Amino acid sequence: MLITQIIYLKFMNSGVMETNGQNLYYEVHGEGSPLVLIMGLGYDSSLWGLQQIPAFSKEYKVIVFDNRDVGRSSQANETYSLVDMANDLAGLLDGLGVNKAHILGFSMGGAIAQEFAINHPEKVDKLILVGTAADDARASFDALNVWKFVKNNDSQGMVFATQQFVWLFSDDFLRNKDAVNQTLQLLGSNPNPQGPDAFSRQVDAAVKHDSLDRLNQIQAKTLVISSERDLIRPPWMGKKLADGIPKAKFKLIEGPGASHVVVLERPEEFNNIVLHFLKE
Repeated sequence: MLITQIIYLKFMNSGVMETNGQNLYYEVHGEGSPLVLIMGLGYDSSLWGLQQIPAFSKEYKVIVFDNRDVGRSSQANETYSLVDMANDLAGLLDGLGVNKAHILGFSMGGAIAQEFAINHPEKVDKLILVGTAADDARASFDALNVWKFVKNNDSQGMVFATQQFVWLFSDDFLRNKDAVNQTLQLLGSNPNPQGPDAFSRQVDAAVKHDSLDRLNQIQAKTLVISSERDLIRPPWMGKKLADGIPKAKFKLIEGPGASHVVVLERPEEFNNIVLHFLKE
C-alpha cells in the first residue's frame, strides 16, 4: 500500500506529561486494554496515524507519544541512553494511571521497548519488537552514524532524505515516483521537524544500545517481527533477538514491500499479525 496521506483522527485525550525531566507529548485513542506504540529514530508519533492507530484503536486503548528530542516533546540538554527513554515512558504511563500495557516498539522504538521490558517488567503485558536488534553497540560501523553526519552537513535535506529512503524503503517503493514524491511532501510538511543536534543525540543513544546479555530477563510473551528485505536491521538480527528472549516467537514478513518500514509498506498484513498475537 502506498503512503498518500496522514489520517487525522479524533483522539480521546492528548496533552503533555512531565516525566523523568522531560515533557512528553501524548495521545490516547480508543478503549480497551492499553497498547503503547513506540516510534523509531527521528520521527514522531504522527506516523502511527497513517495505518496503525485506525486499526488498533478499534479494539485497544492506543497510547502514542513523541520521544524526547522529537516532535512536540521537549528537547534534551545533555546526552542520554535508551534506558533513559524507557524511563520516560514509565513515567508517562504512571501519570496516565496505566499500570500495565502491551508494548510495541519499531526500530529504535523496539530497542527502547527492550529496555522497558527489562527495567519495568511489571508494566508489560505482551511485547512486540519490530525491525530492531539487541546489540547495536557491538557493530564497528552503523548506517545511523552516516545519517548523523549527513544531517549535520546537508542544509537542504535532500541528501539526508535520499540516504534514509534508500535504506528504509523497498525497491518497489523507490521505483514508484508518485509515491516517493508524496511521501517527501508528507514528511516535509511536519510542523515540528527534528534538528541536527536532537537527531545526533538520538543516534548516539541508539548506537550505544546493547541488551543482548540481558534479554533473558524479559518475562513477557514476545513477538519479534522482521522483514525479508530490511537492509538496516536484517532478519538475522531479529532472529538473534528472538532467540535470546525466553518466551519469544519470531515472524518473518516476506516479499515485495517487506522493507524496514513494513509498518507503512505492508500495513494491513503487519496490523493483522499484531492483532492475532495480542488475541492469542
